[in-house]
Amino acid sequence: MPGIVGFISKNMLPDTHPCLLEVAGKVSSSWCIEGQYQQLIKTTAGIAHHHFDNQNLNVDIWGDVYSINGIDCQQDDLAELVANQYLIGNLSELCSQLNGYFAFVIFDKQAQRITLVTDRFGIKPLYMWDDNNLVKGFASEPKALVLNPDYKQKVDLSALKTFVDVGHMLGTQTLFSNIKRLAPASITSINMTTLQYDTAQYWSWANIKTSNIITFNEAIDHAYTLFDNAVSRCLKTIKQPTLAITLSGGLDSRVLLAAAKEHFKGTIKTYTFGEAGCDDAVLAKQVAQLAGVSNQLVSIDEHNWFEGREQGVWLTDGLKNILHMHALSSVNNISADSNYLLNGYLGDVTFGGSYLFTEDKSLLSQQQRLALRYFEHTPNANITDDYFKYANDDPILIYNRGVRFIGAGSDLLSHELHNLKPFIDKDLVELLYSLPDEYRRNGKLYHAMLLRYYPDYFKTIAWQQTGKPISLQSTSVEPTRSPVKQRLKDLIKGSAFEALARKLYRNVTPKRHYVAYDTWLREPQFKHFVKKTLCKDNSEVKKLLGSEFVDDTVNGFFAMSDTVKPEKIGSLLTVELYLKRLQ
Repeated sequence: MPGIVGFISKNMLPDTHPCLLEVAGKVSSSWCIEGQYQQLIKTTAGIAHHHFDNQNLNVDIWGDVYSINGIDCQQDDLAELVANQYLIGNLSELCSQLNGYFAFVIFDKQAQRITLVTDRFGIKPLYMWDDNNLVKGFASEPKALVLNPDYKQKVDLSALKTFVDVGHMLGTQTLFSNIKRLAPASITSINMTTLQYDTAQYWSWANIKTSNIITFNEAIDHAYTLFDNAVSRCLKTIKQPTLAITLSGGLDSRVLLAAAKEHFKGTIKTYTFGEAGCDDAVLAKQVAQLAGVSNQLVSIDEHNWFEGREQGVWLTDGLKNILHMHALSSVNNISADSNYLLNGYLGDVTFGGSYLFTEDKSLLSQQQRLALRYFEHTPNANITDDYFKYANDDPILIYNRGVRFIGAGSDLLSHELHNLKPFIDKDLVELLYSLPDEYRRNGKLYHAMLLRYYPDYFKTIAWQQTGKPISLQSTSVEPTRSPVKQRLKDLIKGSAFEALARKLYRNVTPKRHYVAYDTWLREPQFKHFVKKTLCKDNSEVKKLLGSEFVDDTVNGFFAMSDTVKPEKIGSLLTVELYLKRLQ
């Protein structure tokens, strides 16, 4: 993704060097101190870069800050404010009050120090090259560091195994042992002379105190007010006449459209990706007609689904599973109209309570619950960090899944689209996580707010996840399952007819989901591509994980083994394509 690149080195590199050229975006600023330090900022269409410098400091902010301690702010003044607060020793206090998603770098000309700051949820990525506890560089994209001529590549085998088994990285992992993602809510100070650094945390989830004082009815109104404020704040930053929304059959994108209609004075265009006739396409069209906005379907099918995804692997530095790049197909269509995308990121989590553990897991320890997701890789999620201390598992999952997996989807699009994410607004999140878990469980509070304040959009139009409109009476979030259908699946599974039956089923039944990777991966032409890419003797994944593991995994998948999911094949392909391109 676009963002920041900085190298502490005697060797100055031209902007045309691959480690700078390959970073996504367009150059917004580039400067250096000859023989000591160089820095580059790249942005999406000139959006979200804020700069200030004087005789003491150089401050660059990549991202958005919408308010400070609950009061809306002018983003153009932010870099100077950061500089002033840094000089009086108040940077940590200021950062704890910032509402937004950002990474910034402060170059102290007098003290010869570099300070790196990440936002409280760690949404804007920043990676650091740590060579035996000495900092050589930092960047928003790992490839900027890996392609530096002084860098020596060290693949982290533990991180690689995590990615293959879990489907995404955990904690601060990258594919390389000497490159780590900076932790959320962190301030890292680097001594330019010694290259040594220290890191401090300026906020943690423990700062949010739970309360039982507010009633459920009051919570509905308060949550609506803060949600509405969050959308309004995002939309005020737009400097183009058109706003884009990727509209699905879910709740989050629908309510964003409803709220945007109230606040945005320009043109709103919506886009839906998936197979023609799928539930998402049908419902999105219905919602768009209600709102009086256009809706464009970007088709994804067995013929075109892989188009552009090898480049997607490069854009995300091998950190986003190639099977989960659905939105990539719509980037060109959207960016032709607008570089601003209103994103429903984590709405189902913060508002809908989808990460809350179910009652049957309440007797398990947190370690046991998380091990059900992350297996032996759970320690890599850093679950004992003070940052995550809270009454439930949400903070751990918001970072390890919400940021490291789902957030990588936004990174995938960021070379062309600047994402606005109201559901992770600081004020809204602080309210939602101060409430009893039971308010949010099964979407109870969320559904009540939607029905009270946006009834036209939710009372009669179905939710894709259940096939029926939400209601206050039902707490179910799962579609009704047919016992006859399950019985037929059990009979066919593992038989010689399974592959044919899957394809036939997809052709004759209504399409509930917008993609069918399980089927598409097994098409003859793609099966050949997978085997040719992964199973050749000199493949990178075989060198790292062993021939037996890779061959058994690939052959097991095509033999319909229950133990090999499509995501594992996607993970192996992602790593192989990324490491090959780095060569």
